[in-house]
Amino acid sequence: MPMGFAALLGGTLTMVGTSSLIVLNDLLTARGLSTFGLFSVFPIGLVLLIVGVGYFSLLGPYVLPSKREESDTTSPGQKLLNVWGLSDTIYIFRIPSGSALIGKSAEESRMGANYNINLLEVYDDEQSDYDIWREIRFQKQQKIVVQGQEGDVEAFKSTYGLELTEEEDKSDLGSSGGYIEVVIPARSSLVGKTLRDVPLRDTYNAQVVLFFSESEVVEKGWADRVIQAGDTMVLHAKWESLEFFRQSENFITVTPLEYEPKHPEKAWLSVGSFAGAIGLVLALDLSISIGFLTGAIAMILGGVLTIEEAYRSVEWKVVFLIAGLIPIGIAMEESGAASVIAQTLVALVQGVHPFLILFSLGLLMTFFSLVMSNVAATVLMVPLVLEMAGTIDLTAQVLVLQVGLCAANSFILPTHHVNALLMTPGGYRVPDYLRAGSALSLIFVLVTTTMLYLFYL
Repeated sequence: MPMGFAALLGGTLTMVGTSSLIVLNDLLTARGLSTFGLFSVFPIGLVLLIVGVGYFSLLGPYVLPSKREESDTTSPGQKLLNVWGLSDTIYIFRIPSGSALIGKSAEESRMGANYNINLLEVYDDEQSDYDIWREIRFQKQQKIVVQGQEGDVEAFKSTYGLELTEEEDKSDLGSSGGYIEVVIPARSSLVGKTLRDVPLRDTYNAQVVLFFSESEVVEKGWADRVIQAGDTMVLHAKWESLEFFRQSENFITVTPLEYEPKHPEKAWLSVGSFAGAIGLVLALDLSISIGFLTGAIAMILGGVLTIEEAYRSVEWKVVFLIAGLIPIGIAMEESGAASVIAQTLVALVQGVHPFLILFSLGLLMTFFSLVMSNVAATVLMVPLVLEMAGTIDLTAQVLVLQVGLCAANSFILPTHHVNALLMTPGGYRVPDYLRAGSALSLIFVLVTTTMLYLFYL
């Protein structure tokens, strides 16, 4: 929870950190008003972040739940191994000089038939070898990666005099490879063939670790088993190779793949594109939206992400929400509805100190952020506060900033997607957010009101 709240507070450091601030400049531009710079809210955001960290540092033991409910964080790969009773431990052995394994193939070693263990990888000079396993002849000083039950692996190690170099759990998403369960459909071209006829390693870079056919687990003799429609296999491969099974018509994937390809070689290009976008905004006085659109295009042209990935990353619901709400806001202005509502609000706060008006506006926006999208609340409230600005002792920029900032004040309920994302893995409940977020929300409004009143008027 503190991590999620810090992310929300950190979003107030710039005008692109949270969606409610992003939309402000577009709303002001549409009305011919001056816009905010990228770091216009930085002083306020910095104070908010410092206060938030201090809040949890001092009051965390009192407002955070002392015990959290245990949540199921088991990865799909681990669940798959548990269901089939497979070992989740991978062993890495070195083949020393004089080992009886030298010169043998995987089949000749009888590792599957006699020891019920699976060969996953062979390392030669630190490089993985993905040739067809039955054609590989083991050599001295090679490393082999196997998976199986501890007793079976120990027996295999003793028989061939192997040296254990590593033993680790690689069933989760943190490793370079994982497991997937697939079913053979009736239309698959593999039906009628044996596993020996199917070059899984050569074509898919995958290794069968379990074969289920005719309502039973096939313990031995996989290579010559005829594949039938409905057969189930558990496979191990690199994550990028497992993606092929989801796209292939020869398999139906049962296990969800929670893998995103990483391209560390593109990291500097990504950072450079982001820094360049900020530089364009600051140096050339470009609008924030144009500057960061340029940075996004640079990432696509540089191969950091594809056009398809960029398209999928767009929150189209938010785009269409804004597209629908902006005309409503304009209609409220042109029809006079915004003026009527603003005059009513002004009459209610007539004679009230500007500080209290700002504080009340912050509380109102905080409430709106709990019951509707912060973007929707911002789009609807901006026309109203612009109408109010001409009749009270507060500038339009100050009122608009209070609207945008307090629309991001979403700590009391897990309605914001950041809070919702952390709710399950953290084992939090709604009362936990009420207890920790209520005081922080009040402090948030107090800080923004004070900063705007003292330094932005």
